[in-house]
Amino acid sequence: MIKIFLSITMICFAVTGAIADSLPLISVKEASKIQPVQFVDVRPEHQFIGWDTEKGKGGHIEGAKDFPLSWFDLAKSPEELDNELTRRELKKDMDTVLYGNDTLGSDAYDLFVGAGFKHVKILEGGLEKWIESGHTVKKMARYERLVYPEWVEELVNGRSPKTFKGGDFRVVEVNLPFEKDDFLRGHIPGAITVDDTINHVRGVRILADYQSIPMTEQLKFWNRPNDDDIKKKLEAMGVTSDTTVILYGSVAATTAAYRAGMIMHYAGVKDIRFLNGGKPLWELENLPLEKGENEWTSVDNFGVQIPQNPEVLIDYDEELAMVKNPDAVIASIRSWPEYLCEISGYTYIGEAGDIAKSRFGYAGSDPYAMEDYRNLDNTMFNYELIADRWKKWGITPDKAVSFHCGTGWRASETYFYAYAMGWDNIRVYDGGWYEWHKKKDSPRKEKGLPEDAPERKPHSFFKTTSKK
Repeated sequence: MIKIFLSITMICFAVTGAIADSLPLISVKEASKIQPVQFVDVRPEHQFIGWDTEKGKGGHIEGAKDFPLSWFDLAKSPEELDNELTRRELKKDMDTVLYGNDTLGSDAYDLFVGAGFKHVKILEGGLEKWIESGHTVKKMARYERLVYPEWVEELVNGRSPKTFKGGDFRVVEVNLPFEKDDFLRGHIPGAITVDDTINHVRGVRILADYQSIPMTEQLKFWNRPNDDDIKKKLEAMGVTSDTTVILYGSVAATTAAYRAGMIMHYAGVKDIRFLNGGKPLWELENLPLEKGENEWTSVDNFGVQIPQNPEVLIDYDEELAMVKNPDAVIASIRSWPEYLCEISGYTYIGEAGDIAKSRFGYAGSDPYAMEDYRNLDNTMFNYELIADRWKKWGITPDKAVSFHCGTGWRASETYFYAYAMGWDNIRVYDGGWYEWHKKKDSPRKEKGLPEDAPERKPHSFFKTTSKK
């Protein structure tokens, strides 16, 4: 039996060696000289943005595009795979260098060649060798704001993952009204759940019903709760200003999770993290789920007066001042038809339109979607490509930037993406188009595209309902 095992083992080593020898490897020295070339990082997304792990260093080669090997399995068709590759501006006829933590095997090579890439090479030694050779890597400025499933798993199992400074923490699943049962069926162990009442004052959804409601009451709808209510909600959750909070949700509730983070940031919670990819990625990685409901352990006092950061969530007068400020930019995080003033996008907003001076900041196919900002596994889209899109429209970190959408949810998600990218002079206009269109004499954007629009249509990869 021992002889048979050794023989099989020798054959396996021989086959592996033959595959390795047949792969087109390229040294760091050679790869750094090729022009033009596209580097593709096939590691998990958290390593690409900056996280060091036991498997290797975080960060990526400057100019590299992210395309984890797992995404090949997530694409539902060859067309969807091509769509995702195109979103990253990857060209199949260009010299392409794939890299992982170490030298990649034939699986990565075969996947890209099978997808139609014609000139593929494997970086010998991977990113580890790249760094050893004296080359630097790029990281997202505040990558630690976007944690990954294994990081959260370490935390809930009593260990101390990188960048966690100790102390109390809460893992919070944010549910939309129709998702309560989803939490009960399975959630991250130890997590508590909150609904979207932490995010806003719910209003009526039928436009005709507004006719009998005083305007003073209408203007409270869909805006943040008052400071006392925010304080009570956070204390009931056991959250103080010093609690580390990790937020996550389903695909639909990812924006809700970021909105909850915005409320907590406004209030004064110092350490807010988001599970990048949310519940979908946790489940894709087959990590354990816990059933049932966990009780909230309340605290007596939030610890500081709310709000600690009032400047991050601005109101009408402050947004009006931004519109009048030539050094500020009004970033519209709305679908293309909303931005063109063709649709309001909401059952309770009767008027299509947008705020004066608005610049298109991308979003998704409808007022509840954010495809432009999400990968196949629900993680944040390539942050450098996001910045490139914004730059075309004049949305840059050297300016004062105000993000808005319909009621402040999509804008909250992009606020935290910009914050993770290192932007500081940013805020969210809480009232959004909902409040703006109800205020008499609010300056408005003209219907259609501005004369200086840098794009005639968005660089998006889904069908829109625009007439253009």
